[in-house]
Amino acid sequence: MYRALPDIMLFDLDGTIIDSVPDIAEAVNAMLTEFNLPVASVQRVRGWVGRGLSTLMHRALTGEDDGTAAPGAHDESISVFRRHYQHCCARQTTVFAGGEALFGWLADSAVKVAIVTNKPTNFAVQIAATLGITGHFDLILGAEPNRPLKPDPAALLEAAARLGGGVAWMVGDTVFDRDAAVSAGMPFLGVQLEGDQGRNIADITTGDEPVFESLRDLHVWLQERVA
Repeated sequence: MYRALPDIMLFDLDGTIIDSVPDIAEAVNAMLTEFNLPVASVQRVRGWVGRGLSTLMHRALTGEDDGTAAPGAHDESISVFRRHYQHCCARQTTVFAGGEALFGWLADSAVKVAIVTNKPTNFAVQIAATLGITGHFDLILGAEPNRPLKPDPAALLEAAARLGGGVAWMVGDTVFDRDAAVSAGMPFLGVQLEGDQGRNIADITTGDEPVFESLRDLHVWLQERVA
C-alpha cells in the first residue's frame, strides 16, 4: 500500500503543516474579552481546535469540549472571531520544522499536493500566502458553506477529483483526518507534531498506518519510496 509514492497527497493544515494555535488563541481571547468572559490559555485552546470554527466557538463560549452555546451568542462569536483572526492569523503561526524541505521536494516530484482543512478557505489561503508556501500546493480546499467538514470524506474526494484522480494518501494529526481518509478509501499517514495533547494519533491508527513525529521523518520515509 505504501511501497511507492501516490499520485496525490492531501495534507491537513493546522497541527499537520503549521502550528497556528497561538494566533487562534489570540483571536479566541479577543472574542472572549468582548463577551466579558474569562480568557483561555494557549494550551486550553490547543485542545479545542480540530473540528472547525463552529465547534471552536461553542467550546470557547462554554469552556466545555461538548458544550453548546446559545444560538445568538454563537453566531455573534463567529463574526467577532473572524474580525480579530483576519488581522493576526499569521502573526505567530509557523510551518513545522522540515516542512519547507518536504513540500519543496514534493513540488519537484510528479505528486500532486493539496491542503484539505476544516479551517475556512479564506484564512487557509491567507496564511499560506503570508508564510510563502502557496506555491508548494496545487490546491487549497477549506471550509465552505456547501462543503461538509472532516470527518466527512467529501472534501478529500473533491480534492482528489480536482487533481485528476488516481491513488491518494491523506496526512493528518487527528481522528477526524483519519476517519475522513478511511471513509474516502484512502491510506492514512499520521503526524504527531505537537506532543500529546490528549489526542495522540498513534492511539487510533492501525499497525500498518505510519505515524511520524516530525515532517523531516515523513520526508525521509517518502524519499525511501523512490530509492
